[in-house]
Order: sequence, then structure tokens, then C-alpha cells
Amino acid sequence: MASSREDTNSEETQNCSICLCDFKIPRQLPCMHTFCEKCLQDYISSREETVKILNKIECPICRQAVSPEGKGKSSTILASMCPINVIFQSILNDDAIVKVDRSCDSCHSAGKLRSAQDFCVECDEGMCETCSDVHRNQKMSRNHVILSMDELTSNPENVMKIAKGFGCPEHEGEAKIFYCRDHKIACCSKCCIVSHRNCASVSDLNTELPSLLNEFNPDSVIDKMKKLETHLKSVTKVNESSTSLLASQVNDLTNQIRELRTKINGVLDELEQKVKMEGHKICKEELIRKQEENHHCQSLINSIRNSHSLLETVKKYGTETQVFLMTEKIKSQLVSYLDQIQERYMKTETTTALLEINPQVQLFLSISPDSVAKITSKRELQRIPSKVIKKTFRNFRIQMERTIELTVKDRLHPAYRGITYLYSGHLLLADESNKILHLLDSTYNPITSYGAKHYIFDVCVLDDNDDVAVTMPLENRVQFLSVSNGKITPTRTITTRYTCHGIAAAGKGNIIISGYRTVDRKPYWSHVTSEGKEICHLIESDCKDSYTYVAVDSSFTRVYITVNMAHSLYCFDMSGKQKFCYRPDSLKNPRSVATDKYDNVYVAGYGSNNIHQLTPDGDAIQIISNGVPSKPLAICFNRDGDVFLVTNVSDARKKLYKYKLK
Repeated sequence: MASSREDTNSEETQNCSICLCDFKIPRQLPCMHTFCEKCLQDYISSREETVKILNKIECPICRQAVSPEGKGKSSTILASMCPINVIFQSILNDDAIVKVDRSCDSCHSAGKLRSAQDFCVECDEGMCETCSDVHRNQKMSRNHVILSMDELTSNPENVMKIAKGFGCPEHEGEAKIFYCRDHKIACCSKCCIVSHRNCASVSDLNTELPSLLNEFNPDSVIDKMKKLETHLKSVTKVNESSTSLLASQVNDLTNQIRELRTKINGVLDELEQKVKMEGHKICKEELIRKQEENHHCQSLINSIRNSHSLLETVKKYGTETQVFLMTEKIKSQLVSYLDQIQERYMKTETTTALLEINPQVQLFLSISPDSVAKITSKRELQRIPSKVIKKTFRNFRIQMERTIELTVKDRLHPAYRGITYLYSGHLLLADESNKILHLLDSTYNPITSYGAKHYIFDVCVLDDNDDVAVTMPLENRVQFLSVSNGKITPTRTITTRYTCHGIAAAGKGNIIISGYRTVDRKPYWSHVTSEGKEICHLIESDCKDSYTYVAVDSSFTRVYITVNMAHSLYCFDMSGKQKFCYRPDSLKNPRSVATDKYDNVYVAGYGSNNIHQLTPDGDAIQIISNGVPSKPLAICFNRDGDVFLVTNVSDARKKLYKYKLK
């Protein structure tokens, strides 16, 4: 599967930090900074005295010390001993496979520069001659496949040997030949027997490859990694500009002091020195802090580039199976990259230097400089614009915690169509059959209940004051209630244009309701503002008289609606534009829909006896069937988004099923 390198060539040109030109023979130091070989030679020559006396080379950027193997050798030899940055070289040569010129990984981790002579396929490490001999003699590694660097680079097929992820990680030597659609994972024959024997959709991997390659799409994974790399570059640029601006601000402050020197000569002389000293100290501390952050960014960039390069190599020289398996592996790495960026690099602190001058300075010329003025620093968070995905999907392991027996009192068999957690930790259950709203404490014991005049369908919490709203379909009404001090009190009612089923909060007092129109019985959804203005949107479906449920993501930008008779989940933006429709054969008569803390979507398959977990964009993550009660009806997440409850329809309906994301 050869692939074009046009996308790579169109990227921003990589420049050497010394000569500021395109790299010529890019050599990489252990600190991950890269320079032209000639620039590195000239730099080592200029630091020849330090190399001779201290037996070390300092990186021109981060000043990390490196102890070269060839002490006393010329700068040309020392520079040539640094490994080539294969990613930059690949971009420059417009070729996916380049000569693997790397250092010994064991020596590299110790800050020593030694060229790798061999490569262990099992350990994924380059080794110098000494480390290779030790590796071959160790009991645990004597049977490992070790290739010389010449063998590794002479044939692209040898590069494929270091591309991990094709074999089964659980059963050594077993190939992945089956694919389980229930768990969205490739597996070997042993895994199929042990872990997937109860799964409904296990088939031959080769049969599924055409659809799987289209579904996983390695090009989209590469594109996302490029976006992550671009975002990290912007982080480093912001950090570099902020340290430069800070230094400039400190210099401006010293100039201000010079302008005042004619009036307060002696004090200002001392104050100027203090500003310089403390300002440069702040700069130095900020520079070190930003360099550490940039170092981590660069490490993450290199990891992304390596994954990107490896996937392109597999695309070019591997089989379709290898492309799929490598895409599957790197897609999971992509989750880790997204998580790290979301956690650490969606914003960065910038430090500003300030000078606070006492307005009464003329009266205090004889006192110490600290009483006149002092230099301080202020840090502010600066959000970095990015097109990187804001929320990250995760393939959670969903564990059934326990079944909760309810002790509420009802005349009829209850039908808990609506359920929601309050901010206080209490729980509300909307019982349609008995027209009752039950309030339970955090241990699921009843506190009180509210009896309505009409059938209650769904319930949602509006704000942190635990104000809630319920839908009453037969009356086309939404009832608002206040839950406080163990009491449920009605506050106001609005009449909707059509029959209303599902309800969800949309922030600032706004709500989203779903149902079907009384005119043609077709499904719709409405955005009802806090002022009572209702904006209706028709759902394109031939189904009539369908139950509908609705959920809204955490940013209040996406609306998810299930249509029972259409066996579908629809997603819309707030303007009413449809973003996708999820309609697999494995989802029948969907009911409730909810989102977790990552905005992953969960749909209760009432007719298929399962729960579907999707990404915010509608891609299936997994189908949960084991441990799911018969006819799951309503789903709700707790406020932390890591625990959810499920109700169902069965002979024993006074139960809740509690699950936890692992």
C-alpha cells in the first residue's frame, strides 16, 4: 500500500537552530535537539576548551551536558557520532525509508554518544557492540532476533520487522486472524475462544478488512497526528515569544529607573541594580520553566512523528492486514497524545514583569530601596487557538458494580422512563405509570415524592440549585420544579407546540425537548430559551408516533436524539443542521441517550438488549451486552461522568443497575 508524501512535503520546513536554514545531515543530541552536522562541528570547535577540560558537550539550546564516547577526538568525528534524525532526513529526502543511523539506546539514556551497531527486534532498541554482546549473553534475551544496522537498512522488509503490533500481545506467536465487532478489536484464535466466545459478531479478519480499513482510515489518523504536532509547535512558539517579551519588559523597567535617576540619585542607583538582578532572576526562572515545557513538547512531537513515519512506512510497504493492525495500534497511541495535550497544553502560563513605585517616593529618598519600589511578576493563562479535538474518546472498560433494589412505594408496576442525578448527589426518578417523581438520597433510599396530575416522561436538572424540569406528553407541557431541603415544589409551567418526550438542559436556563408533531406525528426537537421562545426542527424520518429521547454535550453545541421506530440516533448542532445519523443493525428501538465526562455518547438499545458507546462524532467504540439488563430504558451519568445508572422494563422493575467506567 504505497502512499504519497505530498502531505509531508507541504509541512512547515524544518530549520536548524544555529544556521536557521534547512537541515543538511540533521544530527540529534540525546536531549532531542537537532542541528546540521556542519553546524554541530563548528559549535564543538568553538567549545573545544570546555570539551577538553570537562570532557563534555553542552547542547546549544538547553545546555544539557553530553559525555561523548570518543574523548579527545576532533569535532568532525564527535559530530558524526551523533545519530541522524531520521524523521527530518525523511522529510528532506522525500522518501519514507531512510538509513537508520541511531545511537545505542542504553548508552543514550546515560547521556553517552555511542553509535548503534545492532538492533534487537524484540526489545526495539539499538545497541553498540558492547551492549549487543551483553544482550546476546543474557538468559532472557539470548534468543532475541538481532539485526545489524546494515541488515536493517538494506531492505525495507527488515524495517517492517521492528513495526510492533501485528502479533497477539496476550499469546506470543499467535497471529490476529479474527475481528470482534462487539469489542471493536482484532484477536487471535486463542483470544477468540477465551475472551470472545459469547460475542455475537466475530468474523474472519481478511473478510472484514475492506470495511475496517475504510472505518479506521489510516490517513485520518496521520492527519490528526499532524494537527497535534502543529499545536505543539504553536505551544513552543508562544513560550519562546513570552520569554523574549518578558526579557524585553525587564529591560524597559530598567530604562524607567534611569529616567528617574536625576531626582533620586543614590536610591535609584541601588534600585536599578535590584531591578536588573531580580528581573533577570525571574527571566532565568521563567526560561528554565519554559525550556522544560518545550523539552516535553519536543519529546511528544518526536513520538508523534515517529508514529506518523512508521504508519506511513507500513502503508507503503505492508500488507492490508499490517496497515489495519498498525492503524489500530497507533490510533490508541493517538488517544494518549490527545490526552496529554488536553491535560497539559491547551493553555500555558505567561509571566509579566511589573514595577510597583511608591507615589510618595520624593518623601522617602533616604530610606531603603525596598520601601520605594519592588519588582514583581504576574502569571496569566493564555489559551492557545487550536483545531485539536477538545474531547477525547476512550475505549473504557465498563464494569457492572451492583444491582440496586428500590424501596419506593407504587400502586402500579413502575416505568422509570426518566432519571437524573442532582448536584447535591441525590437522584430523581420519573415514574410514568404512577405519575410520580421520586427523590432518593445518595444511598438510593426514598426521601420524598411528588405526585403529578399527568403522566411524567423524562426529567433533567437545570442548574446547581437543583431546579429541574419534567415533560408531560399528554398535555404538551414542561413542568419546572424546585428541589430543596428534601421537598419538591412546582414553580412554573410552559406549554410546548407539540408532544414532548425527552428533555435536556442546554445552559443558562435553556432546554432541549424532543417528541413528535401533532400535525403529522413525525419526530422533531425544539430549543426552548429561558424567555420561553421555542425554535422547532423537524427530524427527517418516515417513522411516526415514535418515542424520542434527547441529550446535550457538555459544551452545549451538539444535540443527540434517539428515534425509537427509526432504530436511529441523530446528532444536530444548535442551528438544527444534522451532523450524523447512527443506524447499525445491532441497535433496535433505542430509548435513552446520555454523555460521559469525555462527551462519549451512550445509547440504550431497548429492543437489542445492549448499550452502544460512541465517540462525539458518531463512531462506534463498543457495544456493551454482557451485564446489561433486559430492555434497558433510561441512562444517566453522575456529575463526575464516570458512573452511570440504567433502568429497565421487566417483571421486577424496582431496580437500578449501576456501572462504572474503568
